[in-house]
Amino acid sequence: MITLAKTPLALAISMLLTAPAMATNMDADKTAAANAEREVEVMTVSGKKLSYANNLVDENDKLLKSPIGNVMDLVNNLPGVNVGQGDPYGADDYTTVVNMRGFVIDRADQQIGITIDGLPNGGSAYAGGSKANRYLDSENTAMVEVGQGAADIASASLDALGGTLNFISANPEEEQGGRFAHSQGSFNARRDFIRFDTGRIFGNTTAYASLSNSFNNRWIGSGSNGFADRLHGELKSVTELDKVKITARLSYDDTEEDNYQPVSLAQFQNTPEWDGLTWTWTGDPDIDQNYAETWSTLRENTLLYVKTEWNLSDDLELVVTPYLHQQEGRGDWLPPYMHYPVDANGNVVKAGNVKTTRYKFVDAQGRPILDPTASTVGAKRVASYRHTHYDKDRSGALAELKYSMDNHQLRGGLWFEQQDRRQTRDWHQVIDTAISYQFNQTPYWVQFDDQYSSDVLKYFVQDVWTLGDAQITVGLQQYLVDVKRQDFLNGRGNDTLDSDSELLPSVGLVYPISENVELFTGYSRNFKAMTDKLLETKKASELTELEPETADNLDVGLRYNGDALSASATLYQAKFDNRIALLTYQTNPDGTPNYDAVGDGNFDNVGGVDSRGFEGSLDYRLTDSLQLNAALTLNRSLYAEDVFGVAKNAAGQAVRIIDYKQDQEVAGSPKQMTSVGLVYEQQWYHAGINLKRVGSYYGAAKHTFVNNNSVWNRDEIPASTLWDLYFGYRKDLVGDGLVKSLELNFLINNLTDQAHITGGSEGAYLLGAGRSASMTVSLGF
Repeated sequence: MITLAKTPLALAISMLLTAPAMATNMDADKTAAANAEREVEVMTVSGKKLSYANNLVDENDKLLKSPIGNVMDLVNNLPGVNVGQGDPYGADDYTTVVNMRGFVIDRADQQIGITIDGLPNGGSAYAGGSKANRYLDSENTAMVEVGQGAADIASASLDALGGTLNFISANPEEEQGGRFAHSQGSFNARRDFIRFDTGRIFGNTTAYASLSNSFNNRWIGSGSNGFADRLHGELKSVTELDKVKITARLSYDDTEEDNYQPVSLAQFQNTPEWDGLTWTWTGDPDIDQNYAETWSTLRENTLLYVKTEWNLSDDLELVVTPYLHQQEGRGDWLPPYMHYPVDANGNVVKAGNVKTTRYKFVDAQGRPILDPTASTVGAKRVASYRHTHYDKDRSGALAELKYSMDNHQLRGGLWFEQQDRRQTRDWHQVIDTAISYQFNQTPYWVQFDDQYSSDVLKYFVQDVWTLGDAQITVGLQQYLVDVKRQDFLNGRGNDTLDSDSELLPSVGLVYPISENVELFTGYSRNFKAMTDKLLETKKASELTELEPETADNLDVGLRYNGDALSASATLYQAKFDNRIALLTYQTNPDGTPNYDAVGDGNFDNVGGVDSRGFEGSLDYRLTDSLQLNAALTLNRSLYAEDVFGVAKNAAGQAVRIIDYKQDQEVAGSPKQMTSVGLVYEQQWYHAGINLKRVGSYYGAAKHTFVNNNSVWNRDEIPASTLWDLYFGYRKDLVGDGLVKSLELNFLINNLTDQAHITGGSEGAYLLGAGRSASMTVSLGF
């Protein structure tokens, strides 16, 4: 486990414990009203009364996913959304992929925003990002608001080109009580969860504390085939005074995950249940570089916020939310060689991205054999354990003022954040490659040590105007972003990149056609700032041609809400401009990782993407006990122009090639997705079955050479249909015993054990998990 500095954690606990002590005056009538607000609202799938498409997760979505799993999976059955996980429990951030209307979150691109209770998550990239599973357990997740295409104007994210996923934490219970749950599952999965609610204390405060610990092996292989181990804790309190409501929340997450390796389409077709990683130590570093336990992600995240909601008058409300986030992380690999780094004079050095010579053997005296043609008789094999460290400190605040005036609801607000991200890489000698991967804790070489600082200021204004039956929304927002890099080792000095947006407009209309049907339409221009990753391999002077990404999103739709049926239908169009793509991921010609590369690869503006499609959803109560849920997505995302690159043919000649073709379908974007589920509930029993079908789609472009000329073709990823099934029993127990309630749940994911690809990018696809089963026993106290 990684050790965190104690100061932020001590500060967080102190702030949480002192919030209730601030309570001195309380209005009894106000408390009664607040009690009603605390009930978790389970909303229909058709969403809120907004001028853009939006959907919400309900309790049934939780039952379809194991508590051992990842809260990112909760949105997988909503229209327009597809979540791919390499691990059956979502326990590998490296292979998590989210796709929404042709926009993605994967290891190369982050085009969808994620917020936690409206607060920024700090980005979703593998290198230094933190998705929602780093902040929330599923039991403490009240709902997920999904804004396809657009998002609430106050949303605090630098990635929200294609919309936002807002994960909302549960509020404390009014009654004192405890909860314990134990889960067991396939692949040695196990998890314990405990939560204690204080009930109402000090006359005005409710609070809870929870702790969970989970473990599972990778689903591929056996024995030492890799694992995931997670410790997670949450504290939350809500205090209500006469004029202000104070919500304080702290989350802590310490995770170690062994990764899955992306594969080519040919590898999937040949061995659909193996990603190429191994689980038997051979003593040969060329083979053992793929040993699963050495492909690792270690992350530790602590997030604290204190939200104050002030009723300044009957018409005026002020909300202020300061927050702190600290991350420490590491990524591991096992290169089958060591480096011999030297300075300009040939002297061995311990630090700096200097000239190096790779070597694989040392002689009997432990001296490197640098000549690859030299005899290795009696020599000993060597290897390195490579660490890339990801450390991050963020602090910021959101402030919003709301004013009601006649038939206008006026909003204005600010978001500011200061972030420092430190990224270093060091190389450690494996002690004895014949025995294991254990390494010397002192690095023999530090390759780079960089610090990236980001300053963000966003401001927005919005008017929601009620004109007769119509609701008209008009808003403007702008982002001012400065990114800086400081190089501590390699002489690149300081560099600054400005990434300010233009004024970003949004307009919308909601109009009730009848008592049950409303029409909505909305337009928004979304923005993604250029990230500090661009400065990992380039100077700012080399990025002057690069422009921030923007997307224009238009929705037109209908919502129906009746006694037994809720439904929505949306037509959408999105124009994505100035797309910044990872043109060359850092791999060797044979597809293996380039362990020496600095940064992920080369980025460039590669034109745009035009998307349009249809999303439909319904929630129909067939009987008092039986409910039907369904979602349909039809999407067509096309490259807006040709994008050219250069490759070498068999003769070694540089040949102009097409990386992306105009009017060709965007890689990794499914054209059709369908989700259908039945839910049964009667007294003590509940059950559900759900299918998710993802139609075929195209992967990366591939280049072959015929007569030394480039020929362009595509991978076609096969369609997949996955079935999930759950059933359970729950009962409140009467009497004076300690246990007040009992619940049993059994779940099978990928019921038919279908081999499938869950996503990926540029020819590196992710194997979908095989069938898994889990059971959870929950006790209430």
